Amino acid sequence: MIATKSQRNVSNLTKPAPRLRVRPRPTPPKPTSGKRNWVLAALILVGGSLASVAGYHFGQNALADVTAPHSPVTDKRKLLGKSQGLLRETDILGSLTNLPEVADAPDLTQDELLEQQEDIAASDPSVATIKVGARSTDQEVTLIVDTISWQGTNLVLQVTMQNKSYHPTRFSYSPFGGLLVVNDDQGHTLRTFTDGLPTELPDDRELYKGSIQVSANEIPNARSINVSLTDYPERELQLNIKGIPIPLRPR
Repeated sequence: MIATKSQRNVSNLTKPAPRLRVRPRPTPPKPTSGKRNWVLAALILVGGSLASVAGYHFGQNALADVTAPHSPVTDKRKLLGKSQGLLRETDILGSLTNLPEVADAPDLTQDELLEQQEDIAASDPSVATIKVGARSTDQEVTLIVDTISWQGTNLVLQVTMQNKSYHPTRFSYSPFGGLLVVNDDQGHTLRTFTDGLPTELPDDRELYKGSIQVSANEIPNARSINVSLTDYPERELQLNIKGIPIPLRPR
């Protein structure tokens, strides 16, 4: 019996559909970026440490033969304090016994100052130094003018400072603001510069030495000068020394 075309179509529709095979999805790989970052950070840290150590040793070897420069000016400005031992005032003044002495400078008249200068020049024209030894003390802080002399074209006052109080004292030796004032017997304020004086005077009772210098152009006709010093910034101290005679300039 031959099936008709319609029967064949009906039989095809009744056949079960083929089954679809579903493949399982592959397991995704675990992320490894975290481990990679830690490894890179460790390598960078180790490499940086090695480079720092190598650079330090290289610098040490390069500077092995380098020494600090020796400055005679700096050595000259060392304070006569703890670095060189405590000096007694009698030792400092005793070393000046060969210099002409002014017993009481503030009480000398202008004529007496002139006579003293002439006597110094007559005794030894090469010596233009006067031993002063004048001092001023305020609140246990002392300023001493040891000597005054000519050094080249500058008039130089060798001074000593001492602090017997219980706290350090600060100074600024600028002529501006009235901190350090030097004027002559005619009332002219002189420009000065200092060397070796401490900006902070310790409360250790030791002696600190320095100088105050004035150019000869500032004092063409003066016979004596006055020195006034105050602390900074409090301005509580008043250290005044007047009538310091000016020696004749050597020719």
